[in-house]
Amino acid sequence: KKKDVTMTSHETSHHAPLTPIQKECVELLRAKQYKSCEAVAALELSKTEKKNEPTAVLLEILGDCAQASQQYKRAISFYRRASLQHAVTGRPSMSEAKLRCKEAQCLSSLGSVVEASSVLEAISPQMKTLGMCMTLGHLYVASGRNTDAIRMFLDSLSLNPYVLEAIEWLAILGADRNVVVGVVETAMVAKSGTELDTSSSLPVVDIVSAHFLMHRHQSKLALDHFVQLEQEFPNNVFLLLKIALLQLHTSDDAGAERTFARIRQLDENNVECMDQYAQLFQRRNALGDLNRLAAELLEIDDKRPEAWVCLALYHEARSDHEKSLAFVEKAIALDQRHAFAHRLRGSILLADNRPEHACVAFFRANEIARDIASYEGLVEAYLAAEKYREAICTAKEAISLARGNPRAVALIGWAFAQASDSNQGMVVEGRDKAKRALRTALTLDPCAIRPLFALVDIYAQERDFEACTTLLKRGMEGTSESFSTGMHNHQDLLYAKLGEVHTLSAGYQEAMTCFHTAISLNPDCIEAQRGLDRLEKIVRGVDPNSNVPGDEIAEDSPSSPGASPDYSY
Repeated sequence: KKKDVTMTSHETSHHAPLTPIQKECVELLRAKQYKSCEAVAALELSKTEKKNEPTAVLLEILGDCAQASQQYKRAISFYRRASLQHAVTGRPSMSEAKLRCKEAQCLSSLGSVVEASSVLEAISPQMKTLGMCMTLGHLYVASGRNTDAIRMFLDSLSLNPYVLEAIEWLAILGADRNVVVGVVETAMVAKSGTELDTSSSLPVVDIVSAHFLMHRHQSKLALDHFVQLEQEFPNNVFLLLKIALLQLHTSDDAGAERTFARIRQLDENNVECMDQYAQLFQRRNALGDLNRLAAELLEIDDKRPEAWVCLALYHEARSDHEKSLAFVEKAIALDQRHAFAHRLRGSILLADNRPEHACVAFFRANEIARDIASYEGLVEAYLAAEKYREAICTAKEAISLARGNPRAVALIGWAFAQASDSNQGMVVEGRDKAKRALRTALTLDPCAIRPLFALVDIYAQERDFEACTTLLKRGMEGTSESFSTGMHNHQDLLYAKLGEVHTLSAGYQEAMTCFHTAISLNPDCIEAQRGLDRLEKIVRGVDPNSNVPGDEIAEDSPSSPGASPDYSY
C-alpha cells in the first residue's frame, strides 16, 4: 500500500542548520510541489558538490520527492547516498535511522519484503521509533515471521499503549493476552507518570479483551464486549465495524445489515469492510442496492479492493462467473492480502465447477486470515473435488482453531456425512458421526441455521421426512430446549426448506403453502423462488432438472438430497 512519507522535519533531522535554499525546498516539499522541489534541490546539489560541502540534506529531499512520485528505485539510491555521509562519523544517529526507514518503505513498495526487513533490523533498538517498529512488524507479517512480528508489535505498544492496530495484530497472530495486557498497563503508567487511572483514559484493556475474543472465534462473547464499548462510545465507526463483522460471524445477517447501514449514515465515505456489506445484498439478491453501493465505492476510492469485490458480487449474483472472476482478480491485484477477495474467488470458482482451483483460493484466504468462513469454503471445495480425507482433516483443524464454535462443529458433521456417502461400506457409521456433530453444534448455538439444515439434509437422504419436518418446525416455533426465538431472522429460509422437504415427500400442497409463506416473509427469498419453480415443473410433469426457460438455477436447487449447505463467503 502506498504511504505518504513526505518529510516535514528536515530542520530537526540534522545537526547543521538548513541553508536558505534548503528551507525553500522543504517548503515546496510540504506543499507537495515535487517537480519544483526536485529541480531546485538538484540545482543546489550541483553547487554544494562543487564546493565539496555535505549533501545529505539535499539527497534526502530528492529521495522524498522520488518516493512521493512513486519512483522507488531512484528514492532508494538517494537515501543510500545520504546514509553513507552519516555513516562516515562511525556513530549511529537518528538521521541515519530515519533514512533507513524510508529506504525500507521504498523496498516494501517494490515487493522486496525481506530486504526491507533487513534494512530496518540494522537500526539499533534504542533508535527504533514507533513508526519503525510498526513498519517492521508489518514486514514480518508479510514474510510469515509471526514470532518476530509479535515482538515488534509488543515493542510498539510499549512505546505507545494506544496503538490499537498493534493490539489487533497481536490478537490475530495469537499472542499471549496476559503479556499484551501487562505491556499496555505498564506503558500507560509510564505515560501518565502515576498509577493507572482508568476513569481518565481509554479502556484499552477492555479493547484488548474484545479483540482477543474475536480472533479466538468466541464471537458471541466478543460481540457482547464490543456492544458494551459502543454504549460507552456511541456512534463510533471503529467499534460498529467490529460489531457488524461479529454479527456476520454469528449468522445474524439482518442485524449486520442494520449496523452496516448505520455506519454508512455516520460516514458515507468509509470503504473499510463495505464489501462484507455488499455480500449481504448479494445473499438476498438485492441487485439494485448492490449495484448502487459498488458505484459509490468506486467513486470514493477505486484504488481499494472493496469496490471491485462489490462489482464481483454483483456479477456473481447474475451468474456471470467470467465477469465476477475478472473483477475479484482486479481486487486481489490491488491488495494481495485481502482475504475476503480470495475467499470470494474460491466461491466463484466453486460455482463454476472448478473445485481444484477453488481449493487453492480458499487455502490462500486461510493463510492470510484463519477464520471459519475460509475453512468452510475449503472443506466444501475438497468435498466437491471428492477429496474426502482432506475435507475431514480440514474440518478437524477448524475445530482445533475454534473450539466450541458451532460453525466449526457443523463443518465436521457435514464432512463426515459427505465422506460416508462416498464410501458405501461406512454410510451408517459416517452419518451417525455427522448427526452427533450437528446436534452438538445446535446445542452450542440453538439459533445456528447451518447445522440445522445440514441435519435435515441427512434425514432427507434417509427418506425420514417426519424427522426433517419435526426439526424445521421446532426451529420455527422455538418450543424445544434445542431452539430459541433467535431463529426468527431465518423464518423465510426455514419455510423454504420445509417446502423442499414436502416436495421430496410428494406433499405438493403443503410445499406450495410453505413456499408462498416464505415469499410473503421475504419477497427476495431465492430458495423459495427456486423451490416453487421446481415444484411447478413437477406438478406439470416436467423434469425439474431440465434446462428449460424459467429454470436458470434449478439444477443447483438445494432440494436435491445430498446438496451442500450454503457456506457463504
